[in-house]
Amino acid sequence: MTKCRTHIEKTYLTDRPLGNSQADTNMAKKSAPTRAPKVIPHKDHYARISFLYQASNKFCLQPKYQILSRGYGRNLDLVAKKTVLKLSPALKRTLCKKCNMLLIPGLTMTMKVENESKAESHHNDVLVHTCIECGEKRRFPVGKNRHYDLFSEREGVELPAE
Repeated sequence: MTKCRTHIEKTYLTDRPLGNSQADTNMAKKSAPTRAPKVIPHKDHYARISFLYQASNKFCLQPKYQILSRGYGRNLDLVAKKTVLKLSPALKRTLCKKCNMLLIPGLTMTMKVENESKAESHHNDVLVHTCIECGEKRRFPVGKNRHYDLFSEREGVELPAE
């Protein structure tokens, strides 16, 4: 039994480093913990949506490829719905909900201000975007406060990434 015990003690002593123990090396002053960069969940989905939007924008400018542009817009909408992503309101406003065409003022949509109230007060003005391809209209009230900014477009507001 003594042979076995001495063998264990020898291996234990030889495996340990000589001089400084591990406790001595940890006594140094610890630096402040570094923060990991914020991780954007589903970054690959956002990258795909960004690519589809850019491709749709490029092909929308050429009349013979507008059908391809609409296809990319449809794919963008389907990817956003399937992956349950929250798109920015600015991006949503540039796509037609009916035909998925990218809306560019003067090229694929017309803009005008309507006022259908009886009093015709400037507080009742409505901005109307009309898609040239399908005729779909989107109405935005602008008369009450013409300098209103959306919450997502205000300075200093950070939206949580989901």
